[in-house]
Amino acid sequence: MKFTFAVAGACVALLSATAPALAQVPRASTTTQDFVAMCNKTTDVAAQNFCHGFGQGVYETYLITRHPQKAPPFICGAESKSTRQEHINGFVKWSAANPKFNQMSAADTILRYLAETLPCKKG
Repeated sequence: MKFTFAVAGACVALLSATAPALAQVPRASTTTQDFVAMCNKTTDVAAQNFCHGFGQGVYETYLITRHPQKAPPFICGAESKSTRQEHINGFVKWSAANPKFNQMSAADTILRYLAETLPCKKG
């Protein structure tokens, strides 16, 4: 019983110590408009971490969940020489030119952008 209280006390202390850091984490919104706004906060380290992490996560999820026999690839970025930041900058510009996607899921819109800019060769 004493062990349980000690563990619980340690957990409370740990959470109390990390609460200020958690308060600085950007709100995780999934709309394209909010994602682009986050990516445009170039001097905000937390916003940039969110922007890069979310974008990379969407792409990595596409790679690992696509079944090669049942769903042919529609994004072929393996040969891309662009940096992640260059892709983010391109996505921000593309989003400005395609405002019809502003209220759609940022994950969906990121995949649309990648499919347009890194299409797979046919045949």
